[in-house]
Amino acid sequence: MRINHLKEAKEALLGSVMRVKTGISGLDELMGGGIPAGSCVLVSGKVGTGKSIFAMQYILKGIADHGEPGVLVSLERDKQGLYDYASKFGWQFQRLENEGSLRIIGGPISNVVTEMKKAKAKIGELLSEIVETVKASGSRRVVLERVDLLSMFFPEERDFKIQLDNLRDRLAKLNCTSIATSEIREGREELSRGGAEQILDGAIVLYYNSEGLEGDRALEIRKMRGIGHSNRLHLFNITDNGIVIQNLPGKRKPKLPREIEKAIEPAISLSALRKSIIG
Repeated sequence: MRINHLKEAKEALLGSVMRVKTGISGLDELMGGGIPAGSCVLVSGKVGTGKSIFAMQYILKGIADHGEPGVLVSLERDKQGLYDYASKFGWQFQRLENEGSLRIIGGPISNVVTEMKKAKAKIGELLSEIVETVKASGSRRVVLERVDLLSMFFPEERDFKIQLDNLRDRLAKLNCTSIATSEIREGREELSRGGAEQILDGAIVLYYNSEGLEGDRALEIRKMRGIGHSNRLHLFNITDNGIVIQNLPGKRKPKLPREIEKAIEPAISLSALRKSIIG
């Protein structure tokens, strides 16, 4: 079920499904209160669209605002890289890790591959490490940064989907609500290498249009199982405090001829969108 009007979504569905607040200002209202508890949501976009900020903000706000410990699994950055990036927004990940409310595992994919070869470990052991870390820490939020890179360990897409579905199910049974980020490759249509969007419970797509003096950013909730949600594009800003959805009415995603949509997907032009909304 897809509901266009936020008031209707809230009245019809709020309370019927337990929600988890994202910590992204203005986003929860687009889903009638937040992400369904126990779900795993893909956040996808091209390079520079704000995926990592979204994920870090989600786990930081869970700790700071709701007292929910978190696990951050990165296949893109090492710990110091995560500390440095988070500090740009005033988020003290190293302090949170030292306090025990945040666990960080993984590292750049090349390092992970090297360490696994040394230990003669298999990918299933890494996935089990994620689950065991969640159990040991009592975490309620998990971030999987660059989940698409996990597909490199599987010769067949089917095997990747099976293992990802298994991980999703194991985290849900631990009462974890997860965010998984994935990069949309240039010239490709799929939201994630390996088809993660087909397995996970929700998909949020981030867009960035760099044309003009000021780039425009927008967000679209592509799917969210079990709840109503906005099906419009919503402009957002990246501020010193993280992502903030602009307090403006959303714009329906324009219907374009397939050949044009394919050529620009998902980097839809947002300059016209901004003009149509705010003049």
